[in-house]
Amino acid sequence: MMSKPLTTTLLCAALSVSAMAVEPTQIGVGVGLSDSSTTLRLPINLDSTLRIEPEFGFSFQNADNNDYTNILAGAGLYLMQQPSEKINLYYGGKMLVDYKSYDRGTGFDDSETQLVLGAAFGFEYMFDRHFSAGGEAGAYLGFGDATNIETQGLALLRYYF
Repeated sequence: MMSKPLTTTLLCAALSVSAMAVEPTQIGVGVGLSDSSTTLRLPINLDSTLRIEPEFGFSFQNADNNDYTNILAGAGLYLMQQPSEKINLYYGGKMLVDYKSYDRGTGFDDSETQLVLGAAFGFEYMFDRHFSAGGEAGAYLGFGDATNIETQGLALLRYYF
């Protein structure tokens, strides 16, 4: 039979371990800015090591009587590391659907849809527990109406609730 102090110690240890293992989910909103597009990001930190980040983008360009519209939707799944209190690193994969529409102004319209798979690496500097700025680099392979390989770098601003 266990003694009362041993039982109490084991119970306290079990409660502290379970309290440390449960981290609150952190949700935020952010914007990604590149030379050709802007994306809305919704980072969801499930814990300190795993992030899901839905992403939505829209861009419109009119050049030489040609209209180009691009709509992007998908999500990334990232493993996270925190080398210091103010810096988060993340890396993982993305799956996106990319729709492009071209209006050439000559009566010739075209569009294409692609499934885009890729890998991304990023970092963010936490100014405080709510606001961060960072960057991301990625390499992507698009399948569908056209097949292409693309790289992208972008700046990120995020706000966590």
